[in-house]
Amino acid sequence: MSEALVCIPTYNERENLEAICQAVLQADPRVDILVVDDNSPDGTGRLADELVQRDERINVLHRE
Repeated sequence: MSEALVCIPTYNERENLEAICQAVLQADPRVDILVVDDNSPDGTGRLADELVQRDERINVLHRE
């Protein structure tokens, strides 16, 4: 279990999301990330789902 949860709210952040997640995870291996996507039309939510598959410390919440 992680010691902290970093919540990253997103809307149209496809270009930035992967870099942000990598930076957070590298900064402290004890944290998990929760990406909260508000139905981004640019595909941010789909990218977040891909990141979840790559790293178990990343989670995503899709909001309408």
